[in-house]
Amino acid sequence: AHDYSQVFNNCSIRAGSTAGTVLALPASDNRSRLGIIVAKKNVRLATDRKRIKRLVREYFRNHPLSASMSLVFMARRGAGALSNAAVIGDLDRLWRKLNHKHAQIQFEHDQ
Repeated sequence: AHDYSQVFNNCSIRAGSTAGTVLALPASDNRSRLGIIVAKKNVRLATDRKRIKRLVREYFRNHPLSASMSLVFMARRGAGALSNAAVIGDLDRLWRKLNHKHAQIQFEHDQ
């Protein structure tokens, strides 16, 4: 719970898509971490909640970010109705946004 609150309170990068929103905080250690929130309010069926969690975890493992970050993925309403391919496509877009925004922050910080 403490790790989630760190990201919520100090979020420096935010990216959204149809499937959900990702909050990110650059990590001080060299490990990226992922928290996943799929609320029953937004995705009714347990099978859909588990499927989305599994897809996000699998994508996180197979597609490392350009820098270490603590991430929290929050599913949006209707994410359960998306196909696996649609969720993965959304995650592709989210990862590109995260990498781009992190590069912008690094550039501004280096100036």
